[in-house]
Amino acid sequence: FLTDGAISLLEDKAKSKFTNKIYTYYEIYKGNRRLNTAIMDTHILRSRTQTIFVVFDNKGKISSTEILAFYEPGEYIMSKKWLDQFLGKNLKNKLIPRKDIARVSGATISYNETTKAIRRTLSLYNYIYN
Repeated sequence: FLTDGAISLLEDKAKSKFTNKIYTYYEIYKGNRRLNTAIMDTHILRSRTQTIFVVFDNKGKISSTEILAFYEPGEYIMSKKWLDQFLGKNLKNKLIPRKDIARVSGATISYNETTKAIRRTLSLYNYIYN
């Protein structure tokens, strides 16, 4: 559960608006050592929702991204190849659409909002662990 103060701090780091105060995250352990953390972000694209699942290694770098739910027309969903450009990235990477992130013709809202969601999960990861 995020306070208003935490949300303000996170929005500044993510360069994206947080519309939720509650986020779900999962930790994967081997013995006492945390190996991975996964964070889900559900957000509105045009008029319907998308849920993205971002997995981080224990150093805060993205090791996997998956679209869990997508209720817009199928032609607007980001491909696995497009999502793979986030692998190995962390909060130090700016991840600015059209500059650092490849454009997707005909799916501008999806790629902008998906990029913002990934930046939100990056800022949440760093808020939780740093």
